Amino acid sequence: MSRPSQIVLVLLLNVASVPLRAQTKGPEAEIRVNGEALFTLQYGVGSITPAERAQVVNSRLRAVIDSQPVTVNTRVEQTDIGWLVLVNDQPIISVTDQDAAANRVSTEVLAARWAGAIERGLRQVLGTRSRRTLSRRIAVTALVALFALGALWGLRLGWRRLNQLLGGRRGRLRPIKFRGLEVVSAGRLHSGLQAVLWFLAGLAYLIVVTNALLLVFGQFPSTQAYARQVFYWIWKPLLDILRGIVHYLPNLFYILVIIVVTRVVLRALTFIFNQADRGTISLEPWVHRDVARPTSQILKAIIVVLALFFVAPLIPGTGSTAAKGISVILGLMVSFGSTSTVGNLIAGIVLTYMRPFQLGDRVKLADTVGDVIEKTFLYTKVLTIKNEEVMVPSLQAIGGALVNYSARGREGHLILHTTVTIGYDAPWRKVHELLLRAADRTAGVVKDPKPFVFQTALQDFYVAYQLNVYTDRPREMARIYAELHQNIQDSFNEGGIEICSPHFAQLRDGNSTTIPAEYLKDYEPPRFTVEAKIAEAVR
Repeated sequence: MSRPSQIVLVLLLNVASVPLRAQTKGPEAEIRVNGEALFTLQYGVGSITPAERAQVVNSRLRAVIDSQPVTVNTRVEQTDIGWLVLVNDQPIISVTDQDAAANRVSTEVLAARWAGAIERGLRQVLGTRSRRTLSRRIAVTALVALFALGALWGLRLGWRRLNQLLGGRRGRLRPIKFRGLEVVSAGRLHSGLQAVLWFLAGLAYLIVVTNALLLVFGQFPSTQAYARQVFYWIWKPLLDILRGIVHYLPNLFYILVIIVVTRVVLRALTFIFNQADRGTISLEPWVHRDVARPTSQILKAIIVVLALFFVAPLIPGTGSTAAKGISVILGLMVSFGSTSTVGNLIAGIVLTYMRPFQLGDRVKLADTVGDVIEKTFLYTKVLTIKNEEVMVPSLQAIGGALVNYSARGREGHLILHTTVTIGYDAPWRKVHELLLRAADRTAGVVKDPKPFVFQTALQDFYVAYQLNVYTDRPREMARIYAELHQNIQDSFNEGGIEICSPHFAQLRDGNSTTIPAEYLKDYEPPRFTVEAKIAEAVR
């Protein structure tokens, strides 16, 4: 039956203002419910044949049956085009005068007869279906209950097995460490795994019970709507997530390609610059060997930032207003909170490519003297002669004088110097000789170039002599200075010259010299000559 014919029939059956057209006589057509004939139609309506009219009525009855109503309420209602048969307030068929004349009864009687036939047929079909439906619902409920109980029993056994396995391996768990720092202890790791196991078990129980209840209550018309609503609340977010994942797969493919390419480039850079750092290959004059490793770090950071720049637009939600707001907030936090960090980072990069020192060099950074044991862009770690680790920020290191004792010391050209002040009564040539003798006795002082002495000042009470020696052991500066000072004392004591400066005054009256006794031979303390003059005056 064509759609225009159905529309005409609906209008004839439901709209009272439409006049009834001449009915069409044709082959009889039966009105059936579940294969059982209820009554026969001999006339159509307008251009609609009896068969087409019966097809529409039968389809309406099937719709009523499929809706599975709890009760069937059939009634007749008089309209301008005749009597109308309704089932649960839904129009089914109109009874015209032609139909009444063909059945030799009045229109009202025929409408009541057809309404009774339709009600009996529907009740019989719905009763049969109700019993079958009830049996099916009972069977489904039993199967769902058995399946749910079996699933819960299996989950319980699995949980016990996993819990026993986790308890048996508790002693084998090792703490999680990062660069020697214990991040998560073994006990906390075990507790965390147990908590995860409990959560997964509870989630599995909840899923099984929830789905079982939805399947059971979804069979009954009175609770079917609620079950569908709950099912919608639970599973729609998951379905949306799965749908989003499927739609996101092309972008995910691009991200994977970018990650793979980035990883290959990073590995290549790591290999090349590691070889340059070891001296296997040379990248000079573009990159010196001692800055190969930091150059590699800078290039890898740039490549990672570029990769993130290409990946960010492909991540869901990055273009949303919330993501933009968060990025602005993070940018402000970084700008205001990391000014010194950024300054140290830039200063560290400048310091790295200035190449003022290398690992192991004896340096002086700010007020700290020691050996460089670690270099980063943010700080330099120095081990002092007192075995103290001092971290000098890059800004502080580059902001003052930076002294590298090892730069010339490796070739034996580092000069160590010390100053001693001697009175004018000591011959300067003798002082030079004694200082050079002390330098010659000191271990760590090279013989070539030779040590030398400068007279740096002629003060009111003394002369300043500066002894300069060369060494190729800058990391032993403290020991060399200590030994050199000891040898200077011994040398002057052996030479009979007292170190009585810078301001050393003594009035001797039988007092011994300051030179230790082991250096003196046939020595008698001097006496005042005033005693003799007094004696002469008395005479």
